[in-house]
Amino acid sequence: MTTILYAEPELILAQGRKVLFLNPNDLQIFKDIELPTDLTTCGLKIAAPEANDEQQQQTADGAGAGAEKATTSPANVEVSILNVCYSPDRQLIALTTAGQKALLLYKSRPEHAKLISIRALGRASSALTFAPDSSSVLVTDKTGDCYQYDCVDVEASPKLLLGHLSIVYDILWTPDQKHIITCDRDDKIRVTNYPSTYDIHSYCLGHKEFVSGLALLSGEHLVSVSGDKTLRIWNYATGKELLQRELPAPAVRLKLLELVHAKRYQVAVLFYDHIEAIGLYELQLEENNLDTSWTVAREQLVRAEAGNWNISNFTLAEQRIYVAGSLEDKFKLRVYNSSDGEVDNTVPAGWLEMVIEQFAGQACVPEDLSVWFKKRYDNVSDYMERKKRRIEDHKQPK
Repeated sequence: MTTILYAEPELILAQGRKVLFLNPNDLQIFKDIELPTDLTTCGLKIAAPEANDEQQQQTADGAGAGAEKATTSPANVEVSILNVCYSPDRQLIALTTAGQKALLLYKSRPEHAKLISIRALGRASSALTFAPDSSSVLVTDKTGDCYQYDCVDVEASPKLLLGHLSIVYDILWTPDQKHIITCDRDDKIRVTNYPSTYDIHSYCLGHKEFVSGLALLSGEHLVSVSGDKTLRIWNYATGKELLQRELPAPAVRLKLLELVHAKRYQVAVLFYDHIEAIGLYELQLEENNLDTSWTVAREQLVRAEAGNWNISNFTLAEQRIYVAGSLEDKFKLRVYNSSDGEVDNTVPAGWLEMVIEQFAGQACVPEDLSVWFKKRYDNVSDYMERKKRRIEDHKQPK
């Protein structure tokens, strides 16, 4: 999985076992993180699986004394980075891994990042975010559970805060730290009170497919995108829908850039399997004495050479769109202008080649996003057809 994000002035790229921190303005690499092939060498403690009754009996009888171990050695599991997140105060970097499932916490420094802690995860992570005060980090897994990990007392046990019945695709923590907002494969957006996370504050319901991305706007307003080909704005405190905009294709990624504080935002959406890869939507807040409303002031589609390569992820940075993907299982990075959607020729080709070269030797296999869509079965039609045949059989003379 390829991760890319922009935290001014840094562009962060993660692929395989490596994270790069770049300055796209002066074309420099700030620092990098490269994980070892075996995370136990840097402190990861993996609990041994419990033996079942048969294995315990074999051990007691001595039958398994010379037998080969059934479990896979941790060193033989390929490690790859899933999620990367910068803390709001820019002092910490968190990343999660697949293979050897772990949460790694780094202290950010100008020239290098120092590993503070590495903690084992029970399941592969699906989303990651810091608390607004950078005191803890939230990790959701592919079964829908959300755990809180302390960033101060790194030896503290994780706390299970909430759970969904399906995979969580995105998670937000409101600036006042009163609510945690999550979205899942079952079309739901859930607003949970914090710290009393057993209490659900509200739901934002209306999407008909998986909700793939969330972003906070001004006040208590929230924007979401979904596989049902819609972009929606909500008042998350009440669960009321404020705006619905049709999209040309299912949405799988969402990025937000604030243009005018609390008034105007640029939302960028990555589409699934569409000739236009990215959609740019400028959201404008209209206020009057009685009510507030949102409008889409501007819309633009960016092809980004869709169809010629596999686009995995992207991010917005000032007037540019950085798009990461793969071609013949090799990492690629391309840059486009957000104003017209054309290739940004001001970025030196040599710089892009230098960045791509950093990931040489690491396979870049695109994620299969088709599994995000739920399979639906029409049992009623089959039943009605069989019922019709039975009725016709009964009507025939014997």
